Amino acid sequence: MKNRQRKIALLLYVVLSVSVIWGCGQVPETETVEDVAVVETASPEVGELKLSANFIATINPDESVYVIPKATAEVLEVKVQAGDIVEAGDILAVLDDTMAQLSVRNAETAAKNAQIGLDSAKLAYDLQYGEGATTLNDMQSDNTISQAEDGVNQLQENLVDAMDNLQKAKDQLKDKEDELASLKVKYDFRESVNEIRDYADSFDKNAPEGLIDYLSNMQRYQTAAQEVGTVEGAIAQYKSAIDQYEEAIETLQDNIDTAYDSYSQAVTANNISNGEILEGQKQASQNSISQAEVGISQARLGIEQAQESLESYTITAPISGVIETANLKEHDFATSSNPAFVISNKDTMVATYYVSEDVRNTFSIGQKIVLEKDEKLYDGEVIEIGSAIDATTGLFRVKAAVKGDTASLLSGTKATVTTDTYHEKNAVIIPYDSVYYDGTQAYVYTVVDGRAKRTEVTTGLYDIDRIVITEGLTKDDTIITTWSAQLRDGVEISAAESNIDTENSTQE
Repeated sequence: MKNRQRKIALLLYVVLSVSVIWGCGQVPETETVEDVAVVETASPEVGELKLSANFIATINPDESVYVIPKATAEVLEVKVQAGDIVEAGDILAVLDDTMAQLSVRNAETAAKNAQIGLDSAKLAYDLQYGEGATTLNDMQSDNTISQAEDGVNQLQENLVDAMDNLQKAKDQLKDKEDELASLKVKYDFRESVNEIRDYADSFDKNAPEGLIDYLSNMQRYQTAAQEVGTVEGAIAQYKSAIDQYEEAIETLQDNIDTAYDSYSQAVTANNISNGEILEGQKQASQNSISQAEVGISQARLGIEQAQESLESYTITAPISGVIETANLKEHDFATSSNPAFVISNKDTMVATYYVSEDVRNTFSIGQKIVLEKDEKLYDGEVIEIGSAIDATTGLFRVKAAVKGDTASLLSGTKATVTTDTYHEKNAVIIPYDSVYYDGTQAYVYTVVDGRAKRTEVTTGLYDIDRIVITEGLTKDDTIITTWSAQLRDGVEISAAESNIDTENSTQE
């Protein structure tokens, strides 16, 4: 830069001198100037030249998950809101699991029945083929067996009917609760219909307009109270019926267990009393045990599936982090089609930016970067270099991990990333102002035997201060680093040695 200023100053001096002479009406005299160029010289340096560039990056957490409900149900409670910090396993929301609870109970009942079947099959086999088989000659008759079987079948039918009635009662209760909710909207009250009466009492009945408002609202209260009372009475009846059905189901299940025991004993006794059982019958008895064992396995699987389904009605955090968004509200219906929450782990923030192919090829994993956001600087390093062009941008995606305290970095915001791009190692480097151009041909002046020699060179990477020479110079050459009006090929020089700054420079 100093050489450029010297060139410009010397040119201005010559132009002004000529202008002054001609302005005075004098013819310039021909003078003989000593043919010596006073310059500074230096030797090329072998070193490294790096350029850096700025990129616009988007900041996001390295780990971010969408929490999607596994069940469709009414939201009973939401325990978090956007901005809250949660740990993995924390409860985020609770859904209505009434139907799931019923499925669990049904699965448990099926498992009990399967166990009863297995126990009966084993007992029958032991009585028919075990050590005590010969001592059981006085067992119950076929009539007893028939009665026991009928008793079991009747109890099972009663159990099915009770379960059907329970479900009907719950459906009817839900309908009445929905009807009550509609009445609250229709008559404009929240909890109790008495709110309408209290509202009517707020008007001044001594004033004509107040009396009209009072009578109007009292009429609305009386109509609403009648309808609401009917609905609330039905709700109370259905709730009472549900309690009774649930108690009946438990009693029936206990009775079935007892009846199964009696039936199994009766069947076993009858078979033994018929005398010797054929080998085929023995095999059939063993097959019954095997089938019962399969039923047990299926029943246990049913319980596991029902319990897993039940757990899905409690939405928990899969990772630790910050609640970015919370899309659920109480009394909404959660569905698997919409994420309920978005959780981000901000322990590691990532800057994502896009570069051209030639710039991408200069990057390496672990390369250092500096991220600037709101006048604050963060260190980081490249952790991912895209191997395919991004279809949206037509560029290659690069990710860098941001280090340090990143709590103030907000997800989805923009920042500036600065990092090295092109670089040359073990290169011959000279000052940028030492290079001249004749058209497109670059050349420098070197010193050979005390005189300037025009030397053509091939240039490479450069910044505002230095330039790489790929061909034409070696580190043993001496170059002229300053400009002089007398500088030309073959001119004698008077040189003072200068220094070349070998520090790596950057360019934005």
